[in-house]
Amino acid sequence: MRPMIGVTSLWDNDKGCGWIWQNYLELIWDAGGMPFVLPLNASDEAIEEYVSRCAGFLFTGGQDIAVDRFKCQHPEMCQAPALPRDDLELPLFAAARKAGRPVFGICRGLQLFNVALGGTLIEDIPELTHSSVEHRYRPPAAPSMHQVTIKTDCTLSTFFDAKEITVNSYHHQAIDQVADGLRVTAKSTDDGIIEAVEGTQGAYLMAVQWHPERIYKEYAGQLAMLKHFVDACR
Repeated sequence: MRPMIGVTSLWDNDKGCGWIWQNYLELIWDAGGMPFVLPLNASDEAIEEYVSRCAGFLFTGGQDIAVDRFKCQHPEMCQAPALPRDDLELPLFAAARKAGRPVFGICRGLQLFNVALGGTLIEDIPELTHSSVEHRYRPPAAPSMHQVTIKTDCTLSTFFDAKEITVNSYHHQAIDQVADGLRVTAKSTDDGIIEAVEGTQGAYLMAVQWHPERIYKEYAGQLAMLKHFVDACR
């Protein structure tokens, strides 16, 4: 039987409703899990139900985390947050960790893990780092792709045949101060932006800054990475 994986909903500020990209669900299914889209209900009862019923959680990408949720030095550089997501995901992450549930973060998910554990964020990569790497995809241009370098002595390195891999990029924020309990496992090759972390204690925790759900059919290592997460949820 496939383990049920809770997938956090996206949020549309204009419409005031939750939604989800289908490719997140396809990724979990193809990795061997049964995806379950979580309603944006942040009540204690709802979170308790989610943790009791789900074997693990995928924290998806999306808007900036609200500036009052971390030690933000440049709030003027942050974009509109998704407050219903913050209200749910931060306590859900804490509850999942307490219950020993595996968690995997994508893009915003990586940033949320770092914030939840006490770390900080680079509020805007172009303004604060002056990086030449285009980390933020701006339609209708082609999706931004760049190289990341993976450390050799980490779980992430076991999914890929090379130390450097090509990933996509859809973000303007990134980890700044790394939280206690996280270990950096990959960085952007050209500018050193943190691209992946793993947990150093407790239950399974892995997160990446890129979007494997958009490229896993072309890059086999991306699916292997999620299969490893789903296996941890069994």
